[in-house]
Amino acid sequence: MRFGLEFGSYPSDLPAAKVCEQVVERAQAAQRNNFEALFVAQHFLTGPDAAILQSLPLLSYLAGRVPGMYVGTSIFLLPLHHPVMVAEYMSTLDNLSGGKLLFGVGQGYRESEFNSFGIDLRERRGRLVESVEIIRRLWTGDAVTFHGKYFHLDKVTMAPRPVQRPGPPILLGADSVRTVAKVPEVADHWIASRRHSKGFLREALPVYKAALEKQGRPYKGLFIFRDLCIADSTREAEDRIREGYERRYLRYQQWGQPGERYDLKFDELKRDRLILGSPAEVVDQVMSYYDEFNTEVMWFMVDWPGMDPRFTLETIERFGAEVIPQVNRLTRPCPLP
Repeated sequence: MRFGLEFGSYPSDLPAAKVCEQVVERAQAAQRNNFEALFVAQHFLTGPDAAILQSLPLLSYLAGRVPGMYVGTSIFLLPLHHPVMVAEYMSTLDNLSGGKLLFGVGQGYRESEFNSFGIDLRERRGRLVESVEIIRRLWTGDAVTFHGKYFHLDKVTMAPRPVQRPGPPILLGADSVRTVAKVPEVADHWIASRRHSKGFLREALPVYKAALEKQGRPYKGLFIFRDLCIADSTREAEDRIREGYERRYLRYQQWGQPGERYDLKFDELKRDRLILGSPAEVVDQVMSYYDEFNTEVMWFMVDWPGMDPRFTLETIERFGAEVIPQVNRLTRPCPLP
């Protein structure tokens, strides 16, 4: 298995410069402790209670501060951007990272974001599909002519091309069984969200595998995003994360996040989503995803509103030093895409 970290929103009363320092500190700790990838989320207009550092500037910065690590978007709100701009930005980031970009995209769901960009929410699927086709074609370096419903190009080329050929892998987030079935039509891999319970995964994975088979492609394992907290015991880990965990999932419910219900108490939310406890307990929980879902790549959110930053760093260090080596002994090596 391969492991990574995700950086997302943070309380808006924290100075952005301080958050940048924390992100770099955590990324460097991850690099020292067997993690291989760093992911950054994207949202817009998250105030007043939450703030977020935009993914492309932050990932470019991290590519310089922790060279050699994979950098990924998880996820990039593709329908809100023009595909020509995205193709060139992502190619630049692939070059800056030495060919280690993982391009995770999604269609978005917050109506306020789409309204602010002057884009109809109902157009998101069509815009995403057209954008992916344009981006892939531009990355080849060939002249591209495209006339779709939303975008029009005439004999255009871009440079530089990505280091990865024919381009960085495209990962797609999908939050319903219906949309999971459409992932292979567009992307190389499905990102299973940290919000997805094991029950949802059990329902969606057979549908995803069938859709891959229809495309003549093998199932290469699950790319999954989870929540993580490590301490000396399950009780101690729960005490550290409980309040912030409830607050963040309540925000998802308020934003209209599709999928399951999130306005729940901690004991309900954590079930089949949250990996926590002592290192030995966490090894068992990670292995359960490997054994049941053939999970190949797993990355984690490890910071929560109000949690002591020292606990976040402890989770990164202990997972890397005490969990990853144990898991690697129990699983087969796998390449990142």
